[in-house]
Amino acid sequence: ERAVREAAPYLGVGTSLAVTVLLGLWIGHWLDKKFGTEPTFFLVGAGLGLLAAGYQFYRTAVVRKR
Repeated sequence: ERAVREAAPYLGVGTSLAVTVLLGLWIGHWLDKKFGTEPTFFLVGAGLGLLAAGYQFYRTAVVRKR
């Protein structure tokens, strides 16, 4: 029971990180279709999604340990 309680904050991290990156990619793709700028916004969305996922991982893994 204690192990499950300690692991609970980390159980959804993988899904959450994947959704964050995919959301950035989707928004970039949508903007590229709207403005005809392929692959500019797609790459920007990928970068922002990765940065947001990294920040989210940092907050979950590092800040919660304190």
